[in-house]
Amino acid sequence: MVQLQENLELFDGLEADLYAISTDTPDNSKRLKEAGAFTFTFLTDHTFEVLEHVDMRNDNLSYRGISVLDKDGNHIYHQVNDLWGDQIEATRNIIFEKVGEITK
Repeated sequence: MVQLQENLELFDGLEADLYAISTDTPDNSKRLKEAGAFTFTFLTDHTFEVLEHVDMRNDNLSYRGISVLDKDGNHIYHQVNDLWGDQIEATRNIIFEKVGEITK
């Protein structure tokens, strides 16, 4: 998440909203967001409803990766990966490609 925050400019022009989704409690997510001074939205999914919808549930955790939903909440794409570090540009490219496919 730090890499995303430090590289938010890579996502300028993206016709979509960026979210971090975790199974943390709302209080833990809020503390983490404030402690890291993150400017993107954190969502809590301790019931795994969203994570199951986007095929990102890993037992009692969530996979790290990418999920793309259309404006109606339909699951369009997901990829389990951990490319948020040194390879954040690869993550950016995947997201722009998949969002571009649904905004045409």
